[in-house]
Amino acid sequence: MKKLLKRYVFWTYGVFYCFILAIGIAMLVLKANTLAEILQVISAWTATFVFIAMFHKIYPKDNLIQYITRQFSERIKISTVLCIILLQFFVFLGYILFTSSIRNVSIKSLLVTSWITWLVTFGDNLIRGPLGEELGWRGFVLNELQKKFNPLKSAIIVGAAWGFWHTPLWFLSGYSGIQLIEYITCFLIYIIAASVIMTVFYNWNHNLLIPIMIHQFFNYFVAIQAGDVLQNIMVTALLYFIVAVVLVLLNYKKCLYGKCVERAEEVFTKGNL
Repeated sequence: MKKLLKRYVFWTYGVFYCFILAIGIAMLVLKANTLAEILQVISAWTATFVFIAMFHKIYPKDNLIQYITRQFSERIKISTVLCIILLQFFVFLGYILFTSSIRNVSIKSLLVTSWITWLVTFGDNLIRGPLGEELGWRGFVLNELQKKFNPLKSAIIVGAAWGFWHTPLWFLSGYSGIQLIEYITCFLIYIIAASVIMTVFYNWNHNLLIPIMIHQFFNYFVAIQAGDVLQNIMVTALLYFIVAVVLVLLNYKKCLYGKCVERAEEVFTKGNL
């Protein structure tokens, strides 16, 4: 399985980078912005496409539809959903209050003001990220890593792999020099912290909708922030890092080392024996 995990990550990177190249050609050479938009949406599903293509090599005795169904089969606890929503809302609120105080600006100026934009952004973010990424990164990679490593280490590994997968986007951010280094550093802290948070709640309630939900709010609350992206991500990364550290110290519901992991493994391995 170790070789298959490496192969999966390799092909997920490779296919995604090919999409980035194709998007660049569509925009700069063909001047076909509509085609570029379509390719951007498809590229966000690379992790899922590669997993589906490799599925029978990874799990030769399993059925793809049954496998996917199992990832969403466990009943979602209302307490899990409430924790996720409240936690990320308070992170967002912390960003607003902290940034407003430091910059001495109004709260209104920190947010995109159009409600239509808020709604469109919510749907757009869902399609371009959580729905297309989580089956591969959490449903496969994280679950397999947790068979060998403890959840915390697994979360950091998959978070780093997931973070560096975004490498081309860093160099398309418009930043350079020190600012680019700051952006990359904050991005990685931000995404690895989110990976730890996802792992805690995913192991607590082993349904793939959990990381999809966390990923969605994770992206969305950044997307509706106005102003300089680097300054915004610095504050948000710090807040998510604090939350991740607190969850590690609390070892919430023992989902980083204990019974939640054992139960998750039972759910995951059904049909793979």
